[in-house]
Amino acid sequence: MNYFNFNGRARRKEFWAFWLCFILVQLALIGFGILVNLAINGFGINAGRSSIGLLPAAIFTLAFGLSWIALVVRRLHDVGLSGWLVLLCFIPAIGEVALLVLGLAPSQVGENPWGPMPAGVRV
Repeated sequence: MNYFNFNGRARRKEFWAFWLCFILVQLALIGFGILVNLAINGFGINAGRSSIGLLPAAIFTLAFGLSWIALVVRRLHDVGLSGWLVLLCFIPAIGEVALLVLGLAPSQVGENPWGPMPAGVRV
């Protein structure tokens, strides 16, 4: 698969499918973490003093961080931009807007320096 592939192009469908799955798994892990923390600490005044339950969500985020960067680089290639622009995503406020614009931008028609147009893209 393309988990750690920084070459080629990624169409919008791949980009948004990854984000949907990532967010759903992340929400489930955070919910599980909150329940684990409540089970450890109880529901009293001192509830929430431990964050050990959120460790699976943190590990998941770190494990898929490189995959996320690879996907954004391939999406930038699909739009016709350099993959180095992925660094914009790490700037607070600008990064979120850049990801949204990048996700909504149409694929560059035809072949570009990073490869042929991905299969399934309608012109």
